[in-house]
Amino acid sequence: MDTWRLLDTPPMSAAENMALDDVLVELKGQGAIPNTIHFLQFSPKAALVGFHQSVQEEIRTQYCAQHGIEVNRRITGGGAILFDESQLGWEVISDKSFFGLGLPTAKLFKLLCDPVVRALGILGVKSAFRPRNDIEIDGRKISGTGGTESYGAFLFQGTMLVDFDVDTMLRALRIPVEKLKAKEIDSIKERVTCLRWELGSTPPLETIKRAITTGFEECLGIRLEPGELEPVEKELFREKLEYYRSSEWVHLVKPACGKSEIVQAAHKTDAGLVRFTLVVNLKAGRLKNVFITGDFLSFPTRALFDLEAELRGAPLDYEHIRGIIDGFFERGRIFIPGMSPGDFCKPIGLALRKIAISEYGIPLEHCNLISVTNGSFSEIMRKRPSVLLLPYCAKLPDCEYRYRKECCLCGECTVGSAWSLGVENGMENICITSFEDLTVELERMKERRVEAFIGCCCQPFFIKHEQDFERAGVPGVLLDIDNTTCYELDQAKDAYAGRFEGRTEVNLELLRTVLNVCTH
Repeated sequence: MDTWRLLDTPPMSAAENMALDDVLVELKGQGAIPNTIHFLQFSPKAALVGFHQSVQEEIRTQYCAQHGIEVNRRITGGGAILFDESQLGWEVISDKSFFGLGLPTAKLFKLLCDPVVRALGILGVKSAFRPRNDIEIDGRKISGTGGTESYGAFLFQGTMLVDFDVDTMLRALRIPVEKLKAKEIDSIKERVTCLRWELGSTPPLETIKRAITTGFEECLGIRLEPGELEPVEKELFREKLEYYRSSEWVHLVKPACGKSEIVQAAHKTDAGLVRFTLVVNLKAGRLKNVFITGDFLSFPTRALFDLEAELRGAPLDYEHIRGIIDGFFERGRIFIPGMSPGDFCKPIGLALRKIAISEYGIPLEHCNLISVTNGSFSEIMRKRPSVLLLPYCAKLPDCEYRYRKECCLCGECTVGSAWSLGVENGMENICITSFEDLTVELERMKERRVEAFIGCCCQPFFIKHEQDFERAGVPGVLLDIDNTTCYELDQAKDAYAGRFEGRTEVNLELLRTVLNVCTH
């Protein structure tokens, strides 16, 4: 039976925990330290973005500064999280050879989550592994995980939600909450849970640690012995700490600035969301810069920077860019569990379609608000779209027509103005009242052989349902809507059922621009 070190460090700052993570995986990769199970905690609480995420896009930095919440970046991928003093982190720092695997796989993720599933059972909670890398209780997440690697070693880490401060999480992470009601905050509990909620009380921290220790010993067939940081770890930790406190590290991933030369597109897969931000030189027809972000896991973590470097300067040609991406994956330069080169190429194709729209004289910043399905923008415009789909969520919340497919043209909301534009252009106007209603209308258009449509929806909705639009088979142009959407307010479930109580705005300027292209 192998003996591993059990390292239980005291609560530390975000920078200290990130620096120590880097130290452990680097030295394990060099064979300088033993295989280790590490318990960690944060003090003060911290808002942490995944390695591939932008702080500006994911964190409310002003709120965090005002409430003593540190902001930092994990060395592993995944989404943004709030790690407060009540939560317990657990990590596996090990030789890859121990598990007989060269690359992380879904099988390995399950193998490393099983000990925590066992620990929860010891504590009296029945849980299960949920692909790709979560632990759930009756569909509610109680532990999220992620990992990174260095040479022959990897680090796999997870959080145990002992208690859960929903209110602070919503305000620290970039989730608009100004209009949230108590029942909407409560809806978070439908997807996340914690030990206190499940057990009715919070177990002592030492009890939780003993359960997790037992879980790892039983599931991995190892013996854990308490240990301390070795001199080589302490020395390297001191060397790295300043960097992990720096703005250079915290803001390592920055969203591209400016407007006229930027276009974005994203693609959602079961393994996570991948977003490409392209900074382009339209006159030269080349990529000036590329930013790849998302909440997926990649190995090695920094490989995306190498891929971005290979893409810079490439011509705005899909086949050329696809060749670069395919080659990068085929050479083993990057591995993303559950994601293929095709998943990376998908948002590139969507972004290039947006860029092509600028040939109609539409500024690229407006093209960025346009998505297309089942054809290119030019192909769809040539078909002269005959149907205009408008969202019920842009009507006044107290309007008697709010959940009806018609509009009374009272002039009090943007739906009425958009409806009038549709009439002026000889289009059939339809208000969509729910996701089910949308699928019905798309099927009816297909049966009636409608050649093309124009619709208005938020981009997160299109990203999530891109394949649903493709399966419907009707060519369409989707225009982004303004104001806070159900996705930003975490009310997509209510919106699908036609119960979203917020209000959005149809982008009338964008609609006029596209309709003008249709008629000329």
